[in-house]
Amino acid sequence: MMQNINLYQPGDKHSAVGPRPTQMLVGLLVLGLVMASHAAWLGWQWRVVDSAAVQAETQAQSAEQALASLRAGYQEPRLDPALVQRTSEQQAENGELARLSGYLDSLDAQRSLGFVPLLAGLAERHPPTGLWLTRIRLDDGGAELALQGLAQKQDLLPAYLHSLGRSASLSGRTFGHFDIERVPGDLLQFRLASRAAQENDDE
Repeated sequence: MMQNINLYQPGDKHSAVGPRPTQMLVGLLVLGLVMASHAAWLGWQWRVVDSAAVQAETQAQSAEQALASLRAGYQEPRLDPALVQRTSEQQAENGELARLSGYLDSLDAQRSLGFVPLLAGLAERHPPTGLWLTRIRLDDGGAELALQGLAQKQDLLPAYLHSLGRSASLSGRTFGHFDIERVPGDLLQFRLASRAAQENDDE
């Protein structure tokens, strides 16, 4: 004897697979809110970018206007001819002062190094009587020496020159110029110079 078995069991109609209409409606609302929020955020970003662009353009226009104003008021500097002349004169004056200072320094050196030993040598070798100097001239730091004086006797002059030659400060000096003449008072006036001897040697 055969027996029929029914395997179908009717279930609850609410247990069907798939989203319910209420869930779908809620999902659509959430999706719409997300999209609206994203659109609002994008719009805000575009407004910020647009505002920054406008501000940058405004600043650029202001800078261009300032530059144009500066260019309009710019004047190329010109050299004042009077200033050039004054500068040249001042430089020339400074050069003269520098040369004068150097010359004075040279004179001081000559006085300290050349004149004192020569004068000391002349005083050391001066004869006690019968001859005296009336003029002494020293130039070029003592390189040029000229003597002028009076003597009572002619034979005093060679002895005086020989005495000068023994002086340490006057040794080696040649008196190339020598003049002698008789003057009133029965005196002999003489002139001695060492420069003429140096010039003759140079020639």
